[in-house]
Amino acid sequence: MTGGGAGVQVLGGGALTVDFKLWAAGGGGTGAVDGYGAGSGGYVAGTLSFAAGTVLKVVVGAGGSAGVGGKAGGGGGYCGVFLTSVAFANAQILAGAGSSGSRSAWPGVGGGGLTGKDGTGTEGFGGTQSAGGASSGTQQGTAGSALQGGQGWGGPSGGAVYGGGPDGGGDNATGTAGSGGAGYYGGGGAGNDGAPQYGGSGGGGSSYVGSATSTTNTQGNDGSGATGGAAVNSADPEYQAGTGAGGNGGTTPVAGQPGACVYRVDGGSWVALTYTGAEQTINL
Repeated sequence: MTGGGAGVQVLGGGALTVDFKLWAAGGGGTGAVDGYGAGSGGYVAGTLSFAAGTVLKVVVGAGGSAGVGGKAGGGGGYCGVFLTSVAFANAQILAGAGSSGSRSAWPGVGGGGLTGKDGTGTEGFGGTQSAGGASSGTQQGTAGSALQGGQGWGGPSGGAVYGGGPDGGGDNATGTAGSGGAGYYGGGGAGNDGAPQYGGSGGGGSSYVGSATSTTNTQGNDGSGATGGAAVNSADPEYQAGTGAGGNGGTTPVAGQPGACVYRVDGGSWVALTYTGAEQTINL
């Protein structure tokens, strides 16, 4: 194996078998004294075969932004591998991200799974293999879509992030609405019905394994109170420290942790690609 430019690995030979381990990003914590924590990103692993000379593009999504001014945090960005260019139709394997929560009652949910988790309260629904998650409530957020999470009602808050993570929502008065995690199809942003729920949490983004074999598909952990969900599969020897967890809520909310993509070719050494804010390339 010889190194290419930044984020590029150049490999030679014939037909190649590539093993992947992907951790998606966590959602961002909600910024208020009673702000709730966000869900962690999902995890997928699998093996795919490619011809020598194939070009793969990798998106390692950012963690969801921390909420500001009593508003919800943002949803996390997905981690995905694409053939030739980053486009929905070119997805090869992808891990869905965690959502953000609300205030007082509704933590964000973990991302991933072939069907993402539904949020709570006036919730956003999880993404599936064929559609983004919808919103709910009389005042609705936006639905998730291909590679993009839905924004909670009443945004913006902390800002959208690389990898399809949407902005947070709410108005710091009548409701705080969490945003969906990005994924193969993103989770929906939460809505608002006013009292007694005052918003809700977004839905988790779905994962995708396509034609991969020997797959593992694990959903992320939900937030609990002000504490963000812990990263899943963190005992794996290829887990990259500081990735995948949901951000804590509170008066000093914390952004979600970014994702990570780890791969090896024909049983060789593992190579880790971490968040850079730009597409990364694997030349086989």
